[in-house]
Amino acid sequence: MWRLLDHGPCPPAWNMAVDEVLRRSHAEAGGPPTVRFYQWSRLTLSLGAGQSLPAAFTPSNLQALDLEVVQRPTGGRAVLHGGDLTYAIVAGERDGLTRSVTSVYRRLRRALQRGLANLGVATSTGSEAPQHGFSCFASVATGDLAWQGKKLAGSAQSWQGQSFLQHGAILLTPQQELWQQILRLLGEEMTLPITSLQEILGKLPPLVQIKEALCQGWEEELGMRVMAGDLTPWERAALAGKDGLDVDARPPACRPVHEAN
Repeated sequence: MWRLLDHGPCPPAWNMAVDEVLRRSHAEAGGPPTVRFYQWSRLTLSLGAGQSLPAAFTPSNLQALDLEVVQRPTGGRAVLHGGDLTYAIVAGERDGLTRSVTSVYRRLRRALQRGLANLGVATSTGSEAPQHGFSCFASVATGDLAWQGKKLAGSAQSWQGQSFLQHGAILLTPQQELWQQILRLLGEEMTLPITSLQEILGKLPPLVQIKEALCQGWEEELGMRVMAGDLTPWERAALAGKDGLDVDARPPACRPVHEAN
């Protein structure tokens, strides 16, 4: 049984802190394999673990874009969060997954394809090598999914011992205009090869329907079941001690769906 954490739009720092604690929990404290859904309380740019913020993104430029920046605990390039559904998957060898970046990417990519197919969206896998540009969505790499050649979902991964954290972002609404504003600061006048569920389907399905379809895909591909849960006492303590973040100080919109009902 895998745990499902279903969070709403949360503060950027909170999102990254929770995911890092979930990976530590699995690696250090026997925490359960977990699927976590969440969104972002404000427009955010998440940088890969080894990526630096270009000098062009001055405080005044970020303020003009109303854009916050955070660093992910996973690799890859910059991802714009504001019209996407983000997911984090934490699991490892003891859950039947081989300790291999390539193997895990392949399994989770197939699972995501199944989930999107449940929504009527037939995707193809990327074939390009990861690019060295600023945006994760500038190319469709082998771990990504595309629709008619346009990138719909990207992912990034990192390991701690025998445990991994994989981030994924599925574009729900168009991002092209926002990305062009951001890339213009870098002198990159380009149109990204991206699309969104809204553009593909004509109308965005309810979030609950999207999440159910994705969970079904993961269950079918990985041969597991998900059940709604919450943070463990160990995770709460680790989170409370991280940069002053207090688990009990979560904004109401950032509480799990099953708590809110």
